[in-house]
Amino acid sequence: MPNKTIYVPDADLEVFEQAQEVSGKNLSATIVQALRFYTKIGEGKGFEHIEVSVGEDGYYKRKRFIGRELASASVHDEDHSILTTYTVYETTHGRYAVYIREQKRIPLEQSIENELRKRIMEKIAGESTSGLSLTAESDDLIPDKRILSVYNSIDDLIGKVPTDLYHALHEIKDGEFLDI
Repeated sequence: MPNKTIYVPDADLEVFEQAQEVSGKNLSATIVQALRFYTKIGEGKGFEHIEVSVGEDGYYKRKRFIGRELASASVHDEDHSILTTYTVYETTHGRYAVYIREQKRIPLEQSIENELRKRIMEKIAGESTSGLSLTAESDDLIPDKRILSVYNSIDDLIGKVPTDLYHALHEIKDGEFLDI
């Protein structure tokens, strides 16, 4: 393997040390990882830092990677008690990360109770209140389960994501690029 020499001014050595600490890898691997990210961004492919939380019932760990969102879809179960949202990302390594978020819908009475509790706390804190919003979807859903899975190809997503989303991903992958 050929060696490459990089000359770094003394003033920038601290940046190299910090990058190595953050990545947890040797300096060479850190530089390659940074250059990969830089070239993906420079190519204008829309790659960026993605951060998601994974876990259940309020106990979540953050996961980060570099990728770009390709498509997403939300589906309800038969009795509309669970909303599942699928978001598919392409990673810089050409793999496909699927972020699945399941949320349970709470009963209307509990939603009203949560809204009233929030308004009382705002009143106590002296904050202004706006119009009562009892049907806001974010207040009617409780985060329950969040999963991140990685696949090598779009074809590996069969049965893992809704059929419509799978077909949309194929259209994106096989689509015509217009340089306009």
